[in-house]
Amino acid sequence: MEVSGVQRKTSGSGTHSNGDSPEAMQHILDCPACQAIDAADGKIDGQVFNLDHWMLPSQTDRFVRLKKTQDNVADRVTSFAGSLKFVYLHAMWFGIWIVLNIGLIHLGIKKFDKYPFGLLTMIVSLEAIFLATFVMVSQNRQAKRSDLRAQIDFESNLRSLIIITHLAAKDGVDLQHVDQIVALAIHQSHVLGDETATNSSEPSQNG
Repeated sequence: MEVSGVQRKTSGSGTHSNGDSPEAMQHILDCPACQAIDAADGKIDGQVFNLDHWMLPSQTDRFVRLKKTQDNVADRVTSFAGSLKFVYLHAMWFGIWIVLNIGLIHLGIKKFDKYPFGLLTMIVSLEAIFLATFVMVSQNRQAKRSDLRAQIDFESNLRSLIIITHLAAKDGVDLQHVDQIVALAIHQSHVLGDETATNSSEPSQNG
């Protein structure tokens, strides 16, 4: 089936990552529906996994556009603070600091923070405040990314619902009956979930 108004683009030489040759992929996509998906972005190239086909936004592209320099810094600091390198570095730092200030090693360095190491305590406290702030900044950005993913999922589901509704109406499906069955199934799932939660909490209360 030829799709009008699109550019046919043949794949280059070699094989795809899944081991299929371009000819084999073209054979797989020879049904009208697959060719319509392939041609939805304006060219027939054997690529069906393309968000442009479905007119859906890319979560990654949107999220990258929202990132700022300060967000990148916060991500890098949080990533480093959650690594073993951070632990090793601080263990070495604390060890050298304590050894120098209790006089175990004499390198001609005057004790600058005697026991109980008030200066070290202040530095570590300030570091903890900044690290906690960086962690919260990263968590807030992850929450925004989750909201963005949920919005994109909603748009995708809405598009699927509209397509399925059109196909069902074309085939003469009773959509009102389907809606009633769906509402009944959702209600029963809620009731079953409530009963399961109640039954699981009863043994703990009796115990």
